[in-house]
Amino acid sequence: MDAILNFLYGLHFSPIVFFAQIGLFLFFHMTMQSIIYGPIVRARNEREGRIEGHLAKAEAAAANAKGMKSKYDEEIKAQRSLLAQELKEATEKAEKEAAARMQQARDEAGKLTDEAHARLNEEEKQLLASMDQEANKLALAVARQVVQNSLSQDAQGRVLAQLKG
Repeated sequence: MDAILNFLYGLHFSPIVFFAQIGLFLFFHMTMQSIIYGPIVRARNEREGRIEGHLAKAEAAAANAKGMKSKYDEEIKAQRSLLAQELKEATEKAEKEAAARMQQARDEAGKLTDEAHARLNEEEKQLLASMDQEANKLALAVARQVVQNSLSQDAQGRVLAQLKG
């Protein structure tokens, strides 16, 4: 141990200064621990606690959002199904109404066609009758003309009387 002490004295080592420095260092360390390090550690722990609390709230909100999304998706599916059914019913109803209107239009067209045929047949009969009358008149006129040109006055009177009668 003498060798160590001699070596330390050679370096101008003073044990009083050494222990005073150690004491001052411990005093400074304890003071810093209570004044600076303690509040910093407490603040850091509080901050970590708040972060963990916020993370827990965020996880709860995420779980709630997932639940709400699932519920919303189910409602959307239900509404889509309902709307698809309503669309199908409306389409079927429109098709039935269109078919009924088409049938009604066909019936009316049939009635109009039948009425037109009946009128045409009636007009045809009237035309044939008037043509027969006109043909008779024309035949009488031609016969009168032939009789007048080829027969004598007496014979003309008799033939014309027969033709009229």
